[in-house]
Amino acid sequence: MLLQQLITFCTVVDEGGFTRAADVLSMSQPAVSKQVKTLEQKLQAELLVRTGRQVSLTPAGELVYSYAKRIIHTVEELHGALENLSVPGYGRLSIGSVSTVAMFTLPELLGVYTREHPLVTVHVRTGTVDEVMQMVLRNEIDIGLVTVPLTHELLHTIPLFRDRILLVASPGTPWAGRSVVKPQELAQMPMIAYQRESKFRAYVDASFQAAGITPDVIMEFDSHEAVKAMVAAGFGVAMMPSSAVADDIEEGALVELKIAGFEELARITSLIIRRDRHQSPPVRAFLDLVRHTFPLARSL
Repeated sequence: MLLQQLITFCTVVDEGGFTRAADVLSMSQPAVSKQVKTLEQKLQAELLVRTGRQVSLTPAGELVYSYAKRIIHTVEELHGALENLSVPGYGRLSIGSVSTVAMFTLPELLGVYTREHPLVTVHVRTGTVDEVMQMVLRNEIDIGLVTVPLTHELLHTIPLFRDRILLVASPGTPWAGRSVVKPQELAQMPMIAYQRESKFRAYVDASFQAAGITPDVIMEFDSHEAVKAMVAAGFGVAMMPSSAVADDIEEGALVELKIAGFEELARITSLIIRRDRHQSPPVRAFLDLVRHTFPLARSL
């Protein structure tokens, strides 16, 4: 019963309220409220602050939520391990990924994985670098895929590949004919940029500032696909990861421009996993595939 109460409590938090949690759990709202109240009584702590239909975690609630997520995932992992005893190759693999890796790298990787391990159920969640890291630390997922190496005492980081950041333009624009542009010329070109709050944007902006370049940003988006679409439509140039535009450059839909005297930018796409986490057969199989696929990971 305690496990179900923990599941109900986490669902209320994840869904942002009792009504939506009741819908997800196929329960009545009073039943959801009763389970959370009973959990609070058992733990002798207030876990949620209710404001109208909204809920927020108390400090005790944040602690319980973190442990509850780990408990729930461990139980799910246990079920998978037991089923694997009777059906070899069966299991569950959960992956968290930043959107760029999920869109441009993960599909091919999972295509190979699922062909080799057809009985494994794969779950994927996306988020920012920080969100993926927290999912790994809370044991909500087995493996995280991020676009920068992370350092944390509980995490093991495996570099996968070096992803260059390129200046790209549509072949139909006037500036596309310039294979090399000067910094002062780049500052006069309309720039399509990734969202300002992201680590990618911060990295690019800091590099521009160090080179004395003040870009003329006319559009900002929260996805590389949207940025790429606007560049392809001829609205401006953009700094984009090679993994997101390699196919477009090869097909001639976009062209790469060099910036004179500008140091090449790149980021290291990496895999993260908890050091103390039990590695189930599906997880070990995925790590083996990663090491076989990416040269940077083979020595680890």
